[in-house]
Amino acid sequence: MERVYSELVGAFAQVLVRARAEAKLSQEKLAERANISTRYVSYLETGERQPTLTILRAVSLGLGLPMSELLARVETALKR
Repeated sequence: MERVYSELVGAFAQVLVRARAEAKLSQEKLAERANISTRYVSYLETGERQPTLTILRAVSLGLGLPMSELLARVETALKR
């Protein structure tokens, strides 16, 4: 189970970094848009933390992406 967990968190981190870059946002700007701390964005991007549903929603809004799109990208990343 631990391996699956770490792969999922890693895939989310990878997707978040890419999505933020595609949106041309700094960690600071995404944090501001999502109403979370810059440190927490960094934790999410390094896989040190995993998002709750509330954070997932906030991040997706900050990125301008539907939650379903963000999660679909994570699923795709897991298949690689």
